[in-house]
Amino acid sequence: MTKVVRFRTGSGTYAVPVEHAREVRSADGVVPLPSPGAGVAGMLRHGDETVPVLDVLGAGGRHVLVVEADGRVFGVVAEEVLGVEAVPRIDPAPSGQDHPLLAGVVHERDELLLVADVDALARTVAR
Repeated sequence: MTKVVRFRTGSGTYAVPVEHAREVRSADGVVPLPSPGAGVAGMLRHGDETVPVLDVLGAGGRHVLVVEADGRVFGVVAEEVLGVEAVPRIDPAPSGQDHPLLAGVVHERDELLLVADVDALARTVAR
């Protein structure tokens, strides 16, 4: 079993491996950038540093899930963080992604849980 943090955006239900999740914050603290890069909603204070907040998985939202990957800390916009759960297995990501942001999928009853590739998201921040 793999533990993931499940969250919902305006475009679907996603998960990240729990070991990458750092905290959940209100989106009220997100400050927009004057000329943001593609997929960047703004920035957020996290401790003593300022971190970028991504909306590449879905725009808008009431929360920010702060994650760490590839030596970078950043936020991901979420409508709602649904909690931590164990999933039996993660199948490979589907083909057809222009920018591969999915690491895999979890097949559930009538829906797919999309597992975000946190390393790919971190590379989005590095651009």
